[in-house]
Amino acid sequence: MADDIFLQCVSRAETTRDMTTFSFRIAGGAPEFSTGPEASDDSHTFAFAPGQFLSLSVEIDGRPIQRCYSISSPPTRPGTLSITVKRVNGGYVSNWLHDNMVEGMMIAATGPLGRFTYTARPAEKYLFISAGSGITPVMSMLRSVTDSELPLDITFVHSARSVDDIPFQEELEDLARSHTNVTLAFAATRMV
Repeated sequence: MADDIFLQCVSRAETTRDMTTFSFRIAGGAPEFSTGPEASDDSHTFAFAPGQFLSLSVEIDGRPIQRCYSISSPPTRPGTLSITVKRVNGGYVSNWLHDNMVEGMMIAATGPLGRFTYTARPAEKYLFISAGSGITPVMSMLRSVTDSELPLDITFVHSARSVDDIPFQEELEDLARSHTNVTLAFAATRMV
């Protein structure tokens, strides 16, 4: 595909028992990606709005398959591009990523895509609500707000199966402690 960009996996980290964060560097592709002063000579800065997603292309069993994944990293951290993927029963690409994606591997993607971002509707107060893996675009937005020290009041409510299934829990609690404009609430749907 002409608009493909190529991403190289630079790390993977377990986020919860069934979610993994994959971090990438831009290895090349579409011309809208420019080398930034903070990037090394062979990496690119990727411009996106917090809350947007990528469409990844993988070949599984000889068939090309595309799936969309929200970007969980914020645009306020140049050189950082991460997706956080939940392993699901029957999740063809998500399970392939969990089982196969390792540091150094390359993958094709298109994007950024999508209009789900707080930047499209400026306000002084926001209510961010997410559940399960739906936290990924919201994490990009919250990280962007807190990195930028924007004077926005944010209430962030996240629902998960159990307390152990809350992605980024420690980071979220740290952000709420260090930013008085962030209020955090968790809801567990099961007592495990």
